[in-house]
Amino acid sequence: MLGLITLSAVLAACSPNASSGLPTGEPINVGAVLSLTGSQASGGQMAKEGYLFCQNWINTSGGIKVQGVGHPINIDMVDDQSRPSIAATVTEQLITQHHSLLLGASNDATAARAAPVAEQHQVPMVSSGASSDAILNNNYHYLFSVLAPDTRQLQGLIDMALSLKPRPQSVSLLFASDALSSEVAYATANYAQASGLNVLYGSSYATGVNDLSAQLGAAAGPGPDLLLEVGHPSESVRTIQQARQMNIQPKLLGFTSGPGDAAFTRQLHKAANYSFGTTQWMPAARNPRGSFLDSYHYALAYQGQFGHLPDDHSAAATAACLTLDAAIEQANSTLPQWVRDSLSVIDMKTFFGEIKFDGRGANMAKPVYVQQVQAGATVLVWPPQIASARPRYPDPGWAKR
Repeated sequence: MLGLITLSAVLAACSPNASSGLPTGEPINVGAVLSLTGSQASGGQMAKEGYLFCQNWINTSGGIKVQGVGHPINIDMVDDQSRPSIAATVTEQLITQHHSLLLGASNDATAARAAPVAEQHQVPMVSSGASSDAILNNNYHYLFSVLAPDTRQLQGLIDMALSLKPRPQSVSLLFASDALSSEVAYATANYAQASGLNVLYGSSYATGVNDLSAQLGAAAGPGPDLLLEVGHPSESVRTIQQARQMNIQPKLLGFTSGPGDAAFTRQLHKAANYSFGTTQWMPAARNPRGSFLDSYHYALAYQGQFGHLPDDHSAAATAACLTLDAAIEQANSTLPQWVRDSLSVIDMKTFFGEIKFDGRGANMAKPVYVQQVQAGATVLVWPPQIASARPRYPDPGWAKR
């Protein structure tokens, strides 16, 4: 669908207003902590592009307006090598090099070490990668994250399921043994119970395990309507494969990771169909455009600049940058305390969703979206007001996929 519009038409439609003129003030230097190498480099590289897109957009739109003058933004990005200890070190370096405003870090592990440094120096940090409640519950005054918290990761999927017919009555949960997956699983179980679902089973498995048959059998034994897994992409592929072998067929199979990844569908082929996953953003999200682009035109313009579509890491980074831009303009200053106070009361409707922070700096206004593999393609199915397709439910069985 995206390829049906010519690049020239896209760039014309998505270009900032030329009448804004070029910024004439001194540059506003912002530091950004990113995992550009190491185990988290894939997401970090996409976040880097998201920041570059935002930087270009702001600077060709007249810059950040402070005291009636447009200032270009200059984002100085440093690589934490996906190592938390280095994230703390480079955050300290950015601050001592006169960066009084920060973006990043690009994942939970590095954000956990970067945030206390920013807090110590009272430097606002708008993150595109911090979503763990274990970080947010520290109640930092200077950390703000545009992501919905991880403990809400499967809430939208449960809300969606409860809106469907036949209405599910029960759920079983499987989750990887790492701390983050456990955190999400316990929050999901509590939310499911509060929503009226019977939680029939919940158990962890060793992260990266190759054989889930024992846990799958135990989870499916009580006959749950919903079977949900909190884990990692390779585990969701293995779960589908073994559930098919064992003929385990709940009304709905849902995952925190997997559906939405090209590798998931490529490895599973038709078996991937009807599975549900979660995401912070998709190009198909029909959010209001606000003063920026809508999701569709953002994706088109991004593809024109980088040669490929953005993912949720890219979009979160662009959203974080736009949020900092808005906070500076709202404060009419780059003084860290004033920008921090502006961030604490900001309420924005963006292509990424609503951005409004609670007292922890968490974006509780933003839902986590639900996607489903339908006929080999991943489509957005929840929330209904921004969805591009309706959920297909109940699962018709392996033979009919």
